[in-house]
Amino acid sequence: MAANTGQTAELWQVNKYLWLCLLYIAFYLVYLHVQGLILCPPIYTFGILSLAILNGGLRTYSGWKQGGNQGPIAWTFTVVDIALLSAGIYLTGGIRSELGVVYLVLLISESLYTSPRQTGILIGLMAVGYLSATWSSHIEPGYWAAVITRVFFLLMLGMLARRISGNREQRARELMRLREQVAETDERARIAREIHDGLGHALVASILRLDLCSRLIRKDPDEAERLLQSEVPALRAAWNEGRDMAFHLRPWERDGRGFIDTLRRHIGRFAERTGISVDLDAEDESWELPPDVEMTTTRIIQEALTNVAKHSRATQATVCVDYEFGRLRCTIKDDGIGFEADPASGSFGLYAMKDRAERAGGTLTVNSHTGQGTTIELLIPA
Repeated sequence: MAANTGQTAELWQVNKYLWLCLLYIAFYLVYLHVQGLILCPPIYTFGILSLAILNGGLRTYSGWKQGGNQGPIAWTFTVVDIALLSAGIYLTGGIRSELGVVYLVLLISESLYTSPRQTGILIGLMAVGYLSATWSSHIEPGYWAAVITRVFFLLMLGMLARRISGNREQRARELMRLREQVAETDERARIAREIHDGLGHALVASILRLDLCSRLIRKDPDEAERLLQSEVPALRAAWNEGRDMAFHLRPWERDGRGFIDTLRRHIGRFAERTGISVDLDAEDESWELPPDVEMTTTRIIQEALTNVAKHSRATQATVCVDYEFGRLRCTIKDDGIGFEADPASGSFGLYAMKDRAERAGGTLTVNSHTGQGTTIELLIPA
């Protein structure tokens, strides 16, 4: 599966500045050696630079593999960066080295994704690393003033970066809430249309047929009985459709059972109600998904299965769920009559599913041909 495009792109936007720092450091070391400003052999300085490049490559690769969510392993890369940078400062002049400013870039880039407590730990590690790298100069006049000033501004920049990141996260949460509200409003509007066009018409037709039965029951009891018997499935279908609509109108609440268990329960109810056999294929049942992702995914799967029951004439359906590279992939496939999928058109139900997926930063594709069933694939960042 491809990586989480949005988060991976954001990760690269941050990591690219670290790579630019490494590129500058390479030129800086060449300049120092050419001018004879450092006495240590080049193998030491460029050996440390090579290790930093290797660590940066592993960091970038890990971020890509995890879809932008590196998790606890990111701390390993950060600690290695601090250690290598401290060694580089020590070899290039200690307190007089210009490489100390790289701490600022590293701190700001890390503070964007850490909690205030983690940012404090990060600043502490950098302060210890800087003291270790410059301690050989501690007897020089002005040493402590220089170190304290640089650590102080390191602290200020870290807190500022954390504050900016916190504001960004708050705006992202507010935007997500607004998107959820818009999605719920759109869904209610869709259900209102379905009540009018589907359930409403079905109930009106049933009323007319029952009224006809009341007039026929004395004149032609057999015909009246036939009409009543044919009306039972229609009323049962209307009842099931009403239950589906009531479910979609309820506010979303997590039941604490886990995503796969919740999904299995909904699929079981669908199979029992419709008689369509549905297999659920999930590689891992221990996933912890964000509430908005769980809600969006479950709603889309429910809507896809509802369409299977309404239009496909299928007897078998399969729901496959897997997670990789920070994205959840859900595939809903049936053995129904299919249809000729037209990207420029389609039912409102398909449009609503695509719109819901896009609001969550994902994509939804429909592949169907007459007589060959339908396959719906959902990719959503998780």
